[in-house]
Amino acid sequence: MDRSIDRRQCGHCHQSIGNEALVAMNRLWHPDHFTCSSCKRPIKQTFQAADNHAYCVQCFAQKYNPKCAGCMETLVDTCLLALDRHWHPRCFTCTSCNRPLPNGEFYLVDDKPYDLDCHWAKRLEKREHMERGER
Repeated sequence: MDRSIDRRQCGHCHQSIGNEALVAMNRLWHPDHFTCSSCKRPIKQTFQAADNHAYCVQCFAQKYNPKCAGCMETLVDTCLLALDRHWHPRCFTCTSCNRPLPNGEFYLVDDKPYDLDCHWAKRLEKREHMERGER
């Protein structure tokens, strides 16, 4: 039995690694052979792993990250969880004035989010309608 087998083999092509190697997911790779499982482009920087597959950050986000309930774009950076949905902070806005809700703080009226000022205005409006017998 030959005990001189080269253990420095690429995780993709299984050929011997030369002078340059990349270490990722507990394997060695030729730099151009460590590729995104989705777009197949070489991964040169940060990557994400799922189900024992490597993904570039963009493809991982497209596949696994939630979409913003406001604009329907994939969430990559900071997001808010409000009303059982995910939002970009800029997309989670007051129902009345459409300004982003600072720090995701909101007040509900009829299951819709309002900032503090608009919340009181909406409640006053509802009270006036009720007093007049309207809905």
